[in-house]
Amino acid sequence: MMKAFTLIELLVVIILIAFIISVVSPTGYRLYESFLSYIEEKEKKDTLKELRFQAFLTQTENREYNISILGADYLEAKKSSHND
Repeated sequence: MMKAFTLIELLVVIILIAFIISVVSPTGYRLYESFLSYIEEKEKKDTLKELRFQAFLTQTENREYNISILGADYLEAKKSSHND
C-alpha cells in the first residue's frame, strides 16, 4: 500500500519551490534586461550602418569619389578627360 504525503511534507515542498523561484527570478530578470539592452544596441548600430550607407549613396549619386581604406576620407576624384 502507498503512503500519502502529509500536509507538512507538502507545505515544505511548496516552501522550497517558492524559495528557489525567489532566488532565481531576480537573476533571470537581470539577464532578460541585459538581453533587451543588447538587442537595442544592435538595432541602433544596424540603423546607423544603414544611414551611413544611404548617405554615401546619396553623396556619390552624381560624382565619383576615391574612398580611403578606412572609409573616413571622401576625396573627389578628378575626372579624366579623353580627347578622342
